[in-house]
Amino acid sequence: MKSFMVVARIKDGVTPEEIKALIPAEVIQAKILEDKGLLGTIKVAMPKRTVFLEAFADSEAAAIDSIKSLPMSEIWDFELFETTPPAGAATNI
Repeated sequence: MKSFMVVARIKDGVTPEEIKALIPAEVIQAKILEDKGLLGTIKVAMPKRTVFLEAFADSEAAAIDSIKSLPMSEIWDFELFETTPPAGAATNI
């Protein structure tokens, strides 16, 4: 399975109330993806209106599908980056 970093920026014009309304459904879907091994760490930089997510999938298309299943993806513009281990890190290749 490949590893991806997702950088999601909250779209202009989205209000804090709109974000808060999505949180309960987001938590549920994130837990489902996490339990399936498709979602790792999630970090939020609210002052920058940016969310960083670690995703796992066999392909970029599958990772995008997982991210799009999150309710908050409707209010994000996001980029997906396939990651590689740091130099010198042990790999399972």
